[in-house]
Amino acid sequence: MFGKHGVRIVRYADDFVLMGKTLPAEITGKLKSLLDRMGLTINETKTRQIDAREESFNFLGFTVRYDRDIKGRSTKYWNIMPSKKSEQKIRDKVKDYLMTHGHCKAQDVAAGLNTIIRGWLNYFTIKGVSYPAMSKRRLRFYLSSRLHRYYGRKSQRRSRLYGQNAFEVLTTKYGLIDPTKFAIR
Repeated sequence: MFGKHGVRIVRYADDFVLMGKTLPAEITGKLKSLLDRMGLTINETKTRQIDAREESFNFLGFTVRYDRDIKGRSTKYWNIMPSKKSEQKIRDKVKDYLMTHGHCKAQDVAAGLNTIIRGWLNYFTIKGVSYPAMSKRRLRFYLSSRLHRYYGRKSQRRSRLYGQNAFEVLTTKYGLIDPTKFAIR
């Protein structure tokens, strides 16, 4: 039904996107009847019809947009990257971890942060599809500044990492993941 009208469905669990050059009323009617048979309804506040070549959209934590070529050529490409909301969630998780693990050893801090960072990077790094490089650089900057503040606040008994570049020490000595150098094997 959808294929003969040139419409494709991209879905994951109960989230989906309909893609096509046009979406006839017949398609939306068929979709609503299919969902009614399953006992589901469309969330009208989240549902919208856009021209993806003109406007970006978020799906499953990714932002999908049609961008111009970064080298100045006249071609455009689909750019799939982590959404701003996803970037904020990882920063919040790092912040919460550091707030609750104030008296841990440096190797324990590195190990705990690695589990958070590795999960986020594995989800958003899809080789040949997504482009998370800018998000990785922003995450690296956040980790660097946050760890500097974390070890700078240990004022009663100075930490060994006080006054040093804590991010660099944790990456080289304790194995903290540097997001900009992370690659899926």
